[in-house]
Amino acid sequence: MTKKRFIAPVLAGVVVFGAVTAFAAGFTVTSKTVVSGNATVSACNAGAAVSYTTAWDATVPGYVVSTAPITTAAGCGLMAYKVTLTGAAGVSLAEQTGSLIAAGSASPNFATNKILAANVVGISVTITG
Repeated sequence: MTKKRFIAPVLAGVVVFGAVTAFAAGFTVTSKTVVSGNATVSACNAGAAVSYTTAWDATVPGYVVSTAPITTAAGCGLMAYKVTLTGAAGVSLAEQTGSLIAAGSASPNFATNKILAANVVGISVTITG
């Protein structure tokens, strides 16, 4: 009886190992280098400001977020942005992406998202480039 207890786990291990080996054999790795590191990067500005405007929407009905004007330095001009409206517990309600104009500003339009202004508890902007 001891032999049966020993053989079943060994047989299961051989089957699993064989399946994993066969699965891994299907991959081809061609890279010969792995690179890792860090570097100091400069910011285009010490800070950016973002707010939002509201407009009455009779279809909701209520005041919804209309736009979220971004202002920053001209050094950030033409860089990509992402504005996120958040609700309770930090849940994302809506997000808009785009590029700043040369002067370093933008006005993403949230009107089509129909987010009630009363539900917005936070707004954030990320500028990358």
